[in-house]
Amino acid sequence: MVSPDNPQSRWGQIAVLRGWAHVYYAFDVGLAIDLDEADRRATAQKGRTQIQSRKRVAKYFEFVPAPARVTRTCAEFEAAPGFKTLNTAEALLFDFGAISVHFKIPIEGNFLDAIRLSAALYDHPGLRGHARNAVEQLVREIGPAVSKPRIADHVEDYNIFQIEEFLPEIPVSRLLSEYPDAISSLLRADTHPLSQEEVQDVVSHRISYGQTDLTLVDWNCALIFDTEADDIRAVLEFTNVALLEFSYLDGQMDAALDEFYEYFAKTRAALSRARFRSFRPELKKISQFQIDSAILFEGVTNALKLFGDVFLARLYRLSAKRLGLADWDASINRKLRTVESIYEKISDLESTRRMEILEWIIIALIAVSIGISFIPGTMH
Repeated sequence: MVSPDNPQSRWGQIAVLRGWAHVYYAFDVGLAIDLDEADRRATAQKGRTQIQSRKRVAKYFEFVPAPARVTRTCAEFEAAPGFKTLNTAEALLFDFGAISVHFKIPIEGNFLDAIRLSAALYDHPGLRGHARNAVEQLVREIGPAVSKPRIADHVEDYNIFQIEEFLPEIPVSRLLSEYPDAISSLLRADTHPLSQEEVQDVVSHRISYGQTDLTLVDWNCALIFDTEADDIRAVLEFTNVALLEFSYLDGQMDAALDEFYEYFAKTRAALSRARFRSFRPELKKISQFQIDSAILFEGVTNALKLFGDVFLARLYRLSAKRLGLADWDASINRKLRTVESIYEKISDLESTRRMEILEWIIIALIAVSIGISFIPGTMH
């Protein structure tokens, strides 16, 4: 008999007959990637990819442009005792300068082991380093295809557990009613039982297409009960990439704003000391930053087209909400407006400087004209 005070023993009563842990790491590697050039230069198995919606007919459902997919052989990696990645790494290259690396770990055994794997995968430094090595090798390989190459230190990870079959067979309705605590612990990467409030928060963020499938989405992990879920995983992978780019851009803007505030302070001081100093270098740097930031921001926000597929559009809204993309979006737009304001103020100071120079030139010309009139032989 299972003790009510020991829910972990109850979790161990169900087993995963067939399942996968999909581990994703998203990196920013440069300003942009020429996907056609990357296709030509990549030596591993490659191709362009679109999301395949097997259950639904999608009227308008695609990446624009289609990312390049590169699959290469790599060493297996033991993520946790008894759990190793397959010896392949799949990289998805986006034109706005991001690469998402995907590892697969087969899962068999009781559900408690899957929860332990989830806890081990949380912020796993070894597997993150394994992914970074794969990205560094790929960036070296595709070389000139990456514009302004630089692999950022910041990385975003996301784990998706896909359970295809349980033993004994359990319908979705029973999973939610009898094992919400186990599901919640897996999604929160915690081997201990969670509070009722946490459990309710986790299981309330779910979506289903039919009566036999279920997807639960949390901020760092998702759980899918389905046999065919390539489209669902693709949307979740893209959401993680969007989070990476938004958080990376937000950090870049924080650093740039500090620098641009200094420009503004120095510009005002310079205007009072050296009226003939030009501020065009500062304006050029700010305008270039504005262009680069706008290109990246628009590239990410416009990359995924989900019109016509209501289910996947709902899934994207759910995942975007859980990962807080709206907050990042608002923060970036606010900072873009601040950068624009700084640019306008420095531009106004530059215009003032030019007007003052013109005034001094006019005064000098008048003075020269008057002076010439007093020189003997110059009067007519």
